[in-house]
Amino acid sequence: MNRKSTGAKRSKPTESRPRLTLDISPSLKRRIKVAAAAQEMPVSAYVMRLLEQAVPSAESLTRVSDGSITVATLRRADALRSQQAAPFPEDSADFIRGAREHRHSQL
Repeated sequence: MNRKSTGAKRSKPTESRPRLTLDISPSLKRRIKVAAAAQEMPVSAYVMRLLEQAVPSAESLTRVSDGSITVATLRRADALRSQQAAPFPEDSADFIRGAREHRHSQL
């Protein structure tokens, strides 16, 4: 007997949604099913929730740089440097040395 024919009838979604097919390992599939069951959610809803949390919205996406330094990048760096009020007030080596001494005194 076909497994799908024995299940409860599903209601049709109110809006048409595109499908996404992924090839995953059997162990990952089991983990997803267990996690969805622990949340008392259908697998599809559980995976949709995870994707909504993990994938940034289109508005927040920015173009990834190819690593080249452009004139615009240099100008932006100069502008940021000019906004910095003053260099750090103390030498970072002194700061690290002091933190180490403090940590050793606590031990």
